[in-house]
Amino acid sequence: MKKVLLLMLTSVFSFLAINAQNEMDAFKFSKNDLTGTARSVAMGGAFGALGGDISGIAINPAGIGVYQRSEIVTTLNFQNTNTQTNLSGVKNDESKFKFSLDNLAFVTTIPLNSDEVPLLNIGFSYNRLKSFDRQYLMMGNSVGRSLTDYMADRATNNNVSSGNLALGGNDHWGVWDSQDWLTVLGYNSFLVNETSNGRYSTAIPENISVSNDLFVQEKGAIDTYDFNIGTSISDVVNIGATVSMTDINYRLYSQYTEYMLDGSGDIADNRRFDLYNWDRTDGAGWQVKAGIIVKPMEELRIGLSYHSPTWYNMTDHFAADLAHNLSGVQGANLDADYAKGEVLSYNGEEDAVYDYKFRTPDKWTLSLAGIIASKAIVSADYELTNYKNNMRLHDRKGKNLSPDPNEYIKTDFRMSSALRIGIEYRFTPKFLGRVGYSWVQSPFTTDIKTNGNEVTTDPRSVTHYAFDGDTHYITYGLGYQFIPQRRSDDKSVSYFYTDIAFVMKSQKDDLYAFTGADKATLKTNTFQGLLTVGYKF
Repeated sequence: MKKVLLLMLTSVFSFLAINAQNEMDAFKFSKNDLTGTARSVAMGGAFGALGGDISGIAINPAGIGVYQRSEIVTTLNFQNTNTQTNLSGVKNDESKFKFSLDNLAFVTTIPLNSDEVPLLNIGFSYNRLKSFDRQYLMMGNSVGRSLTDYMADRATNNNVSSGNLALGGNDHWGVWDSQDWLTVLGYNSFLVNETSNGRYSTAIPENISVSNDLFVQEKGAIDTYDFNIGTSISDVVNIGATVSMTDINYRLYSQYTEYMLDGSGDIADNRRFDLYNWDRTDGAGWQVKAGIIVKPMEELRIGLSYHSPTWYNMTDHFAADLAHNLSGVQGANLDADYAKGEVLSYNGEEDAVYDYKFRTPDKWTLSLAGIIASKAIVSADYELTNYKNNMRLHDRKGKNLSPDPNEYIKTDFRMSSALRIGIEYRFTPKFLGRVGYSWVQSPFTTDIKTNGNEVTTDPRSVTHYAFDGDTHYITYGLGYQFIPQRRSDDKSVSYFYTDIAFVMKSQKDDLYAFTGADKATLKTNTFQGLLTVGYKF
Protein backbone atom coordinates (compact mmCIF):
# COMPACT_ATOMS: atom_id res chain seq x y z
CA MET A 1 0.00 0.00 0.00
CA LYS A 2 2.84 2.36 0.83
CA LYS A 3 4.39 1.82 -2.61
CA VAL A 4 1.06 2.66 -4.26
CA LEU A 5 0.78 5.86 -2.24
CA LEU A 6 4.33 6.83 -3.20
CA LEU A 7 3.52 6.47 -6.88
CA MET A 8 0.31 8.46 -6.45
CA LEU A 9 2.18 11.26 -4.68
CA THR A 10 4.94 11.55 -7.26
CA SER A 11 2.53 11.29 -10.19
CA VAL A 12 0.85 14.60 -9.43
CA PHE A 13 3.92 16.81 -9.12
CA SER A 14 3.67 18.10 -12.68
CA PHE A 15 0.26 19.66 -12.05
CA LEU A 16 1.19 21.56 -8.89
CA ALA A 17 2.92 24.73 -7.89
CA ILE A 18 6.00 24.03 -5.82
CA ASN A 19 5.35 23.10 -2.20
CA ALA A 20 8.33 22.34 -0.03
CA GLN A 21 7.37 20.27 2.95
CA ASN A 22 7.39 16.64 3.90
CA GLU A 23 7.06 14.49 6.99
CA MET A 24 10.82 14.60 7.70
CA ASP A 25 10.76 18.41 7.82
CA ALA A 26 7.83 18.35 10.22
CA PHE A 27 9.70 16.08 12.61
CA LYS A 28 12.92 18.08 12.34
CA PHE A 29 11.13 21.21 13.56
CA SER A 30 9.18 19.38 16.29
CA LYS A 31 11.90 17.60 18.26
CA ASN A 32 13.75 19.61 20.92
CA ASP A 33 17.08 19.02 22.66
CA LEU A 34 17.86 18.64 26.35
CA THR A 35 18.55 22.29 27.14
CA GLY A 36 18.17 24.68 30.06
CA THR A 37 20.02 25.83 33.16
CA ALA A 38 23.06 23.88 34.26
CA ARG A 39 21.23 22.67 37.37
CA SER A 40 18.28 21.19 35.50
CA VAL A 41 20.41 19.71 32.72
CA ALA A 42 22.81 18.11 35.22
CA MET A 43 19.77 16.30 36.65
CA GLY A 44 18.82 14.96 33.21
CA GLY A 45 16.12 17.61 32.75
CA ALA A 46 13.95 15.93 35.41
CA PHE A 47 12.52 19.12 36.87
CA GLY A 48 8.78 18.95 36.21
CA ALA A 49 7.85 18.45 39.89
CA LEU A 50 10.49 20.67 41.47
CA GLY A 51 10.11 24.21 40.17
CA GLY A 52 12.06 27.15 41.45
CA ASP A 53 14.23 26.96 38.30
CA ILE A 54 13.65 28.67 34.98
CA SER A 55 14.02 25.34 33.11
CA GLY A 56 11.56 23.75 35.52
CA ILE A 57 9.06 26.42 34.50
CA ALA A 58 9.65 25.55 30.83
CA ILE A 59 8.73 21.92 31.60
CA ASN A 60 5.91 22.67 34.08
CA PRO A 61 4.65 26.28 34.35
CA ALA A 62 3.51 25.57 37.92
CA GLY A 63 7.21 25.67 38.83
CA ILE A 64 7.02 29.46 38.97
CA GLY A 65 4.72 29.19 41.97
CA VAL A 66 7.56 27.64 43.98
CA TYR A 67 9.58 30.88 43.87
CA GLN A 68 9.68 32.80 47.14
CA ARG A 69 12.09 35.47 45.95
CA SER A 70 13.00 37.16 42.70
CA GLU A 71 15.75 35.89 40.42
CA ILE A 72 17.89 36.81 37.42
CA VAL A 73 19.70 33.97 35.63
CA THR A 74 21.59 33.20 32.42
CA THR A 75 23.30 30.12 30.94
CA LEU A 76 26.17 29.73 28.47
CA ASN A 77 26.60 26.56 26.42
CA PHE A 78 29.82 25.24 24.88
CA GLN A 79 29.03 22.37 22.52
CA ASN A 80 31.09 20.07 20.31
CA THR A 81 29.22 17.78 17.92
CA ASN A 82 30.94 14.81 16.32
CA THR A 83 29.30 12.80 13.55
CA GLN A 84 30.36 9.51 12.03
CA THR A 85 28.85 7.91 8.95
CA ASN A 86 29.32 4.34 7.73
CA LEU A 87 28.29 3.38 4.21
CA SER A 88 29.36 0.00 2.84
CA GLY A 89 32.14 -0.14 5.45
CA VAL A 90 33.53 3.31 4.60
CA LYS A 91 33.60 5.52 7.73
CA ASN A 92 33.93 9.29 7.88
CA ASP A 93 34.10 11.66 10.87
CA GLU A 94 33.20 15.34 11.09
CA SER A 95 33.04 17.68 14.08
CA LYS A 96 31.72 21.16 14.80
CA PHE A 97 32.09 23.46 17.82
CA LYS A 98 29.37 25.89 18.86
CA PHE A 99 29.04 28.52 21.59
CA SER A 100 25.59 29.84 22.46
CA LEU A 101 23.51 31.68 25.05
CA ASP A 102 20.93 29.10 26.12
CA ASN A 103 18.72 31.19 28.39
CA LEU A 104 18.24 34.57 30.00
CA ALA A 105 15.44 34.97 32.50
CA PHE A 106 13.88 37.16 35.17
CA VAL A 107 11.32 36.18 37.81
CA THR A 108 9.71 38.61 40.23
CA THR A 109 7.49 37.94 43.23
CA ILE A 110 4.61 40.28 44.09
CA PRO A 111 3.26 40.12 47.70
CA LEU A 112 -0.53 39.68 47.94
CA ASN A 113 -0.83 40.02 51.75
CA SER A 114 -2.75 36.75 51.95
CA ASP A 115 -1.98 33.75 54.13
CA GLU A 116 -3.38 31.27 51.59
CA VAL A 117 -1.98 32.94 48.44
CA PRO A 118 0.99 35.00 49.66
CA LEU A 119 2.65 35.74 46.30
CA LEU A 120 1.88 36.24 42.63
CA ASN A 121 4.94 35.34 40.58
CA ILE A 122 5.61 36.67 37.08
CA GLY A 123 8.48 35.75 34.82
CA PHE A 124 9.97 36.27 31.39
CA SER A 125 12.59 34.03 29.82
CA TYR A 126 14.46 33.44 26.61
CA ASN A 127 15.28 29.75 26.07
CA ARG A 128 17.04 27.89 23.29
CA LEU A 129 15.09 24.73 22.57
CA LYS A 130 17.31 23.23 19.88
CA SER A 131 20.51 23.80 17.96
CA PHE A 132 20.70 22.49 14.40
CA ASP A 133 24.46 23.03 14.11
CA ARG A 134 26.23 19.95 12.76
CA GLN A 135 27.83 18.62 9.59
CA TYR A 136 28.47 15.14 8.26
CA LEU A 137 30.19 13.49 5.31
CA MET A 138 29.15 10.14 3.85
CA MET A 139 31.23 8.30 1.25
CA GLY A 140 30.60 4.96 -0.40
CA ASN A 141 32.46 2.74 -2.81
CA SER A 142 30.56 0.75 -5.46
CA VAL A 143 27.13 1.47 -4.00
CA GLY A 144 24.11 -0.41 -5.31
CA ARG A 145 22.07 2.31 -7.03
CA SER A 146 22.67 5.57 -8.86
CA LEU A 147 20.75 8.76 -8.22
CA THR A 148 20.11 8.83 -11.98
CA ASP A 149 17.96 5.70 -11.55
CA TYR A 150 15.88 7.52 -8.95
CA MET A 151 15.68 10.57 -11.25
CA ALA A 152 14.37 8.38 -14.07
CA ASP A 153 11.82 6.75 -11.78
CA ARG A 154 10.49 10.11 -10.62
CA ALA A 155 10.43 11.47 -14.16
CA THR A 156 8.40 8.43 -15.31
CA ASN A 157 6.06 8.54 -12.31
CA ASN A 158 5.40 12.22 -12.97
CA ASN A 159 4.00 11.18 -16.37
CA VAL A 160 5.05 14.46 -17.95
CA SER A 161 6.37 14.86 -21.47
CA SER A 162 9.86 16.21 -22.06
CA GLY A 163 8.40 19.31 -23.71
CA ASN A 164 7.17 20.46 -20.30
CA LEU A 165 10.57 19.87 -18.70
CA ALA A 166 12.86 21.63 -21.17
CA LEU A 167 14.32 24.95 -19.97
CA GLY A 168 15.18 26.33 -23.36
CA GLY A 169 11.74 27.83 -24.05
CA ASN A 170 10.15 31.15 -23.11
CA ASP A 171 8.55 29.73 -19.95
CA HIS A 172 11.87 29.04 -18.22
CA TRP A 173 10.62 30.19 -14.80
CA GLY A 174 7.29 28.42 -15.17
CA VAL A 175 9.04 25.05 -15.41
CA TRP A 176 10.62 25.50 -11.98
CA ASP A 177 7.32 26.71 -10.50
CA SER A 178 5.28 23.73 -11.69
CA GLN A 179 7.56 20.70 -12.04
CA ASP A 180 9.46 18.31 -9.79
CA TRP A 181 12.91 19.87 -9.48
CA LEU A 182 14.85 16.61 -9.49
CA THR A 183 13.15 15.67 -12.76
CA VAL A 184 13.96 19.08 -14.27
CA LEU A 185 17.60 18.88 -13.21
CA GLY A 186 18.00 15.29 -14.41
CA TYR A 187 16.42 15.89 -17.80
CA ASN A 188 18.15 19.19 -18.60
CA SER A 189 21.56 17.83 -17.57
CA PHE A 190 20.91 14.81 -19.83
CA LEU A 191 21.34 12.37 -16.94
CA VAL A 192 17.95 10.93 -17.87
CA ASN A 193 16.44 10.56 -21.34
CA GLU A 194 12.88 10.22 -22.55
CA THR A 195 12.41 6.75 -24.08
CA SER A 196 8.76 7.24 -25.04
CA ASN A 197 6.07 9.77 -24.23
CA GLY A 198 6.28 10.27 -20.47
CA ARG A 199 8.72 7.43 -19.79
CA TYR A 200 12.40 7.93 -18.93
CA SER A 201 15.60 5.98 -18.33
CA THR A 202 19.04 6.76 -16.96
CA ALA A 203 21.77 7.77 -19.39
CA ILE A 204 24.33 5.73 -17.43
CA PRO A 205 25.03 2.19 -18.71
CA GLU A 206 23.84 -0.63 -16.44
CA ASN A 207 27.27 -2.29 -16.28
CA ILE A 208 28.96 0.75 -14.69
CA SER A 209 29.42 0.83 -10.92
CA VAL A 210 28.94 4.05 -9.00
CA SER A 211 30.45 5.62 -5.90
CA ASN A 212 28.87 8.53 -4.05
CA ASP A 213 29.69 11.26 -1.54
CA LEU A 214 27.21 13.27 0.50
CA PHE A 215 28.19 16.35 2.51
CA VAL A 216 25.56 18.07 4.67
CA GLN A 217 25.96 21.21 6.74
CA GLU A 218 23.15 22.45 8.99
CA LYS A 219 22.92 25.66 11.01
CA GLY A 220 20.33 27.50 13.07
CA ALA A 221 18.20 27.08 16.17
CA ILE A 222 14.72 27.04 17.67
CA ASP A 223 14.28 29.78 20.29
CA THR A 224 11.34 30.59 22.53
CA TYR A 225 10.30 33.64 24.54
CA ASP A 226 8.12 32.67 27.50
CA PHE A 227 5.77 34.81 29.58
CA ASN A 228 4.95 33.01 32.85
CA ILE A 229 2.52 33.58 35.70
CA GLY A 230 1.71 31.43 38.71
CA THR A 231 1.23 31.17 42.44
CA SER A 232 1.23 28.83 45.43
CA ILE A 233 -1.93 28.01 47.39
CA SER A 234 -1.45 27.22 51.07
CA ASP A 235 2.08 25.99 50.27
CA VAL A 236 0.48 22.77 49.00
CA VAL A 237 -0.68 23.42 45.43
CA ASN A 238 1.28 25.38 42.83
CA ILE A 239 -0.33 26.41 39.57
CA GLY A 240 1.05 28.24 36.55
CA ALA A 241 0.54 29.12 32.90
CA THR A 242 2.84 30.17 30.07
CA VAL A 243 2.40 31.85 26.72
CA SER A 244 5.34 31.24 24.39
CA MET A 245 6.44 32.95 21.20
CA THR A 246 8.78 30.70 19.23
CA ASP A 247 10.95 31.23 16.17
CA ILE A 248 12.75 28.82 13.84
CA ASN A 249 15.92 29.72 11.98
CA TYR A 250 17.27 26.84 9.88
CA ARG A 251 19.90 26.71 7.13
CA LEU A 252 20.96 23.72 5.02
CA TYR A 253 23.71 23.25 2.46
CA SER A 254 24.26 19.86 0.86
CA GLN A 255 26.42 18.49 -1.92
CA TYR A 256 25.81 15.07 -3.43
CA THR A 257 28.56 13.80 -5.74
CA GLU A 258 28.40 10.65 -7.79
CA TYR A 259 31.29 9.02 -9.67
CA MET A 260 31.02 6.48 -12.49
CA LEU A 261 33.76 3.94 -11.84
CA ASP A 262 35.83 2.37 -14.59
CA GLY A 263 36.94 -1.24 -14.59
CA SER A 264 39.72 -0.57 -12.06
CA GLY A 265 37.37 1.29 -9.70
CA ASP A 266 39.23 4.58 -10.11
CA ILE A 267 37.53 7.94 -9.52
CA ALA A 268 37.99 10.71 -12.08
CA ASP A 269 36.55 14.21 -12.56
CA ASN A 270 35.37 13.44 -16.10
CA ARG A 271 33.03 10.72 -14.80
CA ARG A 272 30.98 12.57 -12.16
CA PHE A 273 28.12 14.91 -11.42
CA ASP A 274 27.41 17.17 -8.43
CA LEU A 275 24.02 18.15 -7.03
CA TYR A 276 24.05 21.25 -4.78
CA ASN A 277 21.16 22.35 -2.56
CA TRP A 278 20.55 25.42 -0.44
CA ASP A 279 17.55 25.62 1.92
CA ARG A 280 16.53 28.36 4.32
CA THR A 281 13.52 28.00 6.63
CA ASP A 282 12.16 30.71 8.93
CA GLY A 283 9.13 30.37 11.14
CA ALA A 284 7.31 32.18 13.93
CA GLY A 285 4.70 30.59 16.18
CA TRP A 286 2.96 30.59 19.53
CA GLN A 287 2.10 28.04 22.19
CA VAL A 288 0.37 27.83 25.58
CA LYS A 289 1.33 25.66 28.56
CA ALA A 290 -0.32 24.93 31.89
CA GLY A 291 0.66 22.88 34.89
CA ILE A 292 0.13 21.95 38.51
CA ILE A 293 2.46 20.75 41.28
CA VAL A 294 0.99 19.21 44.43
CA LYS A 295 2.94 18.77 47.68
CA PRO A 296 0.90 16.26 49.75
CA MET A 297 3.75 16.12 52.27
CA GLU A 298 7.00 18.01 52.71
CA GLU A 299 9.06 15.17 51.25
CA LEU A 300 6.94 14.53 48.11
CA ARG A 301 5.98 16.54 45.03
CA ILE A 302 3.79 15.46 42.10
CA GLY A 303 3.58 17.45 38.86
CA LEU A 304 1.46 17.37 35.73
CA SER A 305 1.78 19.71 32.74
CA TYR A 306 0.39 20.09 29.24
CA HIS A 307 2.08 21.78 26.27
CA SER A 308 -0.22 22.67 23.41
CA PRO A 309 0.98 22.40 19.81
CA THR A 310 2.99 25.33 18.52
CA TRP A 311 1.20 26.95 15.59
CA TYR A 312 3.74 28.30 13.08
CA ASN A 313 3.70 30.47 9.98
CA MET A 314 6.63 29.23 7.91
CA THR A 315 8.60 30.39 4.88
CA ASP A 316 11.01 28.27 2.84
CA HIS A 317 13.63 29.59 0.41
CA PHE A 318 15.49 27.04 -1.68
CA ALA A 319 17.73 26.74 -4.72
CA ALA A 320 19.62 23.95 -6.49
CA ASP A 321 22.38 23.49 -9.08
CA LEU A 322 23.57 20.41 -10.93
CA ALA A 323 27.02 20.32 -12.59
CA HIS A 324 28.10 17.32 -14.64
CA ASN A 325 31.07 16.07 -16.59
CA LEU A 326 30.49 12.57 -17.97
CA SER A 327 32.79 12.84 -20.97
CA GLY A 328 34.86 9.95 -19.65
CA VAL A 329 31.98 7.50 -19.24
CA GLN A 330 32.20 4.85 -21.90
CA GLY A 331 28.87 3.88 -23.43
CA ALA A 332 26.82 6.63 -21.73
CA ASN A 333 23.75 7.64 -23.69
CA LEU A 334 24.84 11.26 -23.97
CA ASP A 335 25.21 13.58 -26.91
CA ALA A 336 28.89 14.60 -27.05
CA ASP A 337 27.85 18.26 -26.97
CA TYR A 338 26.13 17.77 -23.61
CA ALA A 339 28.64 15.57 -21.80
CA LYS A 340 29.67 18.53 -19.65
CA GLY A 341 27.59 21.39 -18.31
CA GLU A 342 25.38 22.67 -15.52
CA VAL A 343 21.77 23.50 -14.71
CA LEU A 344 20.93 26.31 -12.27
CA SER A 345 17.51 26.76 -10.68
CA TYR A 346 15.84 29.88 -12.05
CA ASN A 347 18.97 30.31 -14.16
CA GLY A 348 20.86 31.17 -10.97
CA GLU A 349 18.94 34.43 -10.56
CA GLU A 350 16.60 33.77 -7.60
CA ASP A 351 15.34 31.29 -5.01
CA ALA A 352 12.01 29.54 -4.83
CA VAL A 353 9.86 30.87 -1.98
CA TYR A 354 6.95 29.04 -0.34
CA ASP A 355 4.77 30.03 2.62
CA TYR A 356 2.88 27.45 4.67
CA LYS A 357 1.53 26.62 8.12
CA PHE A 358 2.92 24.04 10.50
CA ARG A 359 1.64 22.58 13.77
CA THR A 360 3.91 20.68 16.15
CA PRO A 361 2.62 17.80 18.28
CA ASP A 362 1.31 18.45 21.79
CA LYS A 363 2.69 16.67 24.85
CA TRP A 364 1.97 15.74 28.45
CA THR A 365 4.51 15.43 31.28
CA LEU A 366 3.99 13.54 34.53
CA SER A 367 6.60 14.26 37.22
CA LEU A 368 7.51 12.94 40.65
CA ALA A 369 10.15 14.18 43.10
CA GLY A 370 11.15 13.22 46.63
CA ILE A 371 13.32 14.95 49.22
CA ILE A 372 15.41 12.73 51.46
CA ALA A 373 16.48 14.05 54.89
CA SER A 374 16.91 17.59 53.50
CA LYS A 375 20.13 16.34 51.88
CA ALA A 376 19.08 14.79 48.57
CA ILE A 377 16.49 15.20 45.82
CA VAL A 378 15.43 12.33 43.54
CA SER A 379 13.31 13.40 40.56
CA ALA A 380 11.75 11.77 37.49
CA ASP A 381 9.72 12.98 34.48
CA TYR A 382 7.78 10.91 31.97
CA GLU A 383 6.84 12.76 28.78
CA LEU A 384 4.49 11.63 26.00
CA THR A 385 4.52 13.43 22.64
CA ASN A 386 1.72 12.92 20.12
CA TYR A 387 3.57 12.97 16.76
CA LYS A 388 1.12 10.63 15.04
CA ASN A 389 -2.12 12.52 15.55
CA ASN A 390 -1.21 16.18 15.99
CA MET A 391 1.89 17.00 13.90
CA ARG A 392 0.52 18.58 10.72
CA LEU A 393 1.49 20.62 7.62
CA HIS A 394 -0.93 22.85 5.68
CA ASP A 395 -0.75 25.47 2.97
CA ARG A 396 -0.65 29.16 3.86
CA LYS A 397 -4.47 29.27 3.97
CA GLY A 398 -4.62 26.39 6.43
CA LYS A 399 -5.86 23.83 3.90
CA ASN A 400 -4.44 20.38 3.17
CA LEU A 401 -1.52 20.18 0.79
CA SER A 402 -1.69 18.09 -2.34
CA PRO A 403 0.06 15.67 -2.17
CA ASP A 404 -0.75 15.57 1.55
CA PRO A 405 2.22 14.69 3.80
CA ASN A 406 -0.17 14.39 6.76
CA GLU A 407 -1.33 11.00 5.48
CA TYR A 408 2.24 9.76 5.73
CA ILE A 409 2.66 11.31 9.18
CA LYS A 410 -0.30 9.26 10.39
CA THR A 411 1.27 6.08 8.98
CA ASP A 412 4.96 6.56 9.73
CA PHE A 413 4.92 8.18 13.19
CA ARG A 414 3.75 7.03 16.62
CA MET A 415 3.40 8.39 20.14
CA SER A 416 6.91 8.94 21.51
CA SER A 417 7.97 8.58 25.14
CA ALA A 418 10.78 10.30 27.01
CA LEU A 419 12.10 9.49 30.48
CA ARG A 420 14.25 11.82 32.57
CA ILE A 421 15.72 11.02 35.98
CA GLY A 422 18.02 13.03 38.22
CA ILE A 423 19.61 13.17 41.66
CA GLU A 424 20.92 16.16 43.58
CA TYR A 425 22.94 15.78 46.77
CA ARG A 426 23.88 18.61 49.14
CA PHE A 427 27.43 17.99 50.40
CA THR A 428 27.40 21.18 52.46
CA PRO A 429 24.80 23.98 52.86
CA LYS A 430 26.43 25.70 49.88
CA PHE A 431 27.94 22.94 47.72
CA LEU A 432 25.85 20.49 45.67
CA GLY A 433 26.46 17.61 43.25
CA ARG A 434 24.10 16.29 40.54
CA VAL A 435 23.78 13.39 38.09
CA GLY A 436 21.08 12.46 35.60
CA TYR A 437 20.00 10.43 32.60
CA SER A 438 17.49 11.04 29.82
CA TRP A 439 16.11 8.73 27.14
CA VAL A 440 14.04 9.92 24.16
CA GLN A 441 12.28 7.28 22.06
CA SER A 442 12.38 7.39 18.28
CA PRO A 443 8.93 8.41 17.00
CA PHE A 444 9.22 6.41 13.76
CA THR A 445 7.26 3.19 13.42
CA THR A 446 9.09 -0.11 13.01
CA ASP A 447 7.58 -0.47 9.54
CA ILE A 448 8.96 2.78 8.13
CA LYS A 449 12.43 2.11 9.57
CA THR A 450 12.43 -1.40 8.09
CA ASN A 451 11.26 -0.16 4.67
CA GLY A 452 13.33 3.01 4.75
CA ASN A 453 12.97 3.82 1.05
CA GLU A 454 9.27 4.69 1.34
CA VAL A 455 8.85 8.24 2.63
CA THR A 456 7.00 11.19 1.23
CA THR A 457 8.93 13.19 -1.33
CA ASP A 458 8.41 16.77 -2.43
CA PRO A 459 9.39 18.76 -5.52
CA ARG A 460 12.69 19.99 -4.04
CA SER A 461 15.90 18.24 -5.05
CA VAL A 462 17.05 17.63 -1.46
CA THR A 463 16.94 13.85 -1.53
CA HIS A 464 18.74 12.74 1.66
CA TYR A 465 16.91 11.92 4.89
CA ALA A 466 17.52 10.10 8.18
CA PHE A 467 15.37 8.12 10.58
CA ASP A 468 16.31 9.17 14.11
CA GLY A 469 17.08 6.41 16.55
CA ASP A 470 16.61 6.63 20.31
CA THR A 471 18.53 9.47 21.96
CA HIS A 472 20.47 9.02 25.20
CA TYR A 473 21.84 11.71 27.53
CA ILE A 474 24.21 11.16 30.46
CA THR A 475 24.55 14.28 32.61
CA TYR A 476 26.39 15.45 35.71
CA GLY A 477 27.40 18.70 37.38
CA LEU A 478 28.08 20.82 40.46
CA GLY A 479 26.57 23.88 42.08
CA TYR A 480 27.72 26.47 44.60
CA GLN A 481 25.65 29.09 46.42
CA PHE A 482 27.44 32.21 47.68
CA ILE A 483 25.13 32.58 50.68
CA PRO A 484 26.18 35.06 53.37
CA GLN A 485 26.84 33.69 56.84
CA ARG A 486 23.27 33.92 58.02
CA ARG A 487 20.50 31.42 58.52
CA SER A 488 20.15 29.34 55.33
CA ASP A 489 16.33 29.38 55.65
CA ASP A 490 16.19 33.16 55.90
CA LYS A 491 14.16 34.08 52.80
CA SER A 492 15.33 37.69 52.93
CA VAL A 493 18.93 36.70 52.15
CA SER A 494 20.14 37.72 48.69
CA TYR A 495 22.92 35.73 47.10
CA PHE A 496 24.65 34.74 43.88
CA TYR A 497 24.97 31.16 42.74
CA THR A 498 26.71 29.33 39.93
CA ASP A 499 26.19 25.88 38.42
CA ILE A 500 28.13 23.84 35.89
CA ALA A 501 26.92 20.83 33.95
CA PHE A 502 28.31 18.39 31.41
CA VAL A 503 26.21 16.45 28.91
CA MET A 504 27.10 13.46 26.75
CA LYS A 505 24.50 12.85 24.06
CA SER A 506 24.48 9.85 21.70
CA GLN A 507 22.18 8.98 18.83
CA LYS A 508 22.34 6.48 15.97
CA ASP A 509 20.25 7.09 12.83
CA ASP A 510 19.56 5.35 9.52
CA LEU A 511 20.72 7.64 6.71
CA TYR A 512 19.73 7.46 3.03
CA ALA A 513 21.18 9.59 0.24
CA PHE A 514 17.91 9.21 -1.68
CA THR A 515 14.93 6.88 -1.89
CA GLY A 516 16.14 3.39 -2.72
CA ALA A 517 19.79 4.13 -1.90
CA ASP A 518 21.92 1.91 0.30
CA LYS A 519 21.35 2.43 4.01
CA ALA A 520 24.14 4.13 5.96
CA THR A 521 24.45 4.71 9.68
CA LEU A 522 24.82 8.20 11.11
CA LYS A 523 26.13 8.40 14.68
CA THR A 524 25.95 11.76 16.44
CA ASN A 525 27.84 12.28 19.70
CA THR A 526 27.65 15.65 21.41
CA PHE A 527 29.58 16.87 24.42
CA GLN A 528 28.33 20.02 26.13
CA GLY A 529 29.56 22.17 28.98
CA LEU A 530 27.07 24.58 30.55
CA LEU A 531 27.69 27.45 32.95
CA THR A 532 24.81 29.13 34.75
CA VAL A 533 25.13 32.29 36.83
CA GLY A 534 22.17 33.61 38.85
CA TYR A 535 21.20 36.07 41.54
CA LYS A 536 18.33 35.57 43.99
CA PHE A 537 17.00 38.55 45.90
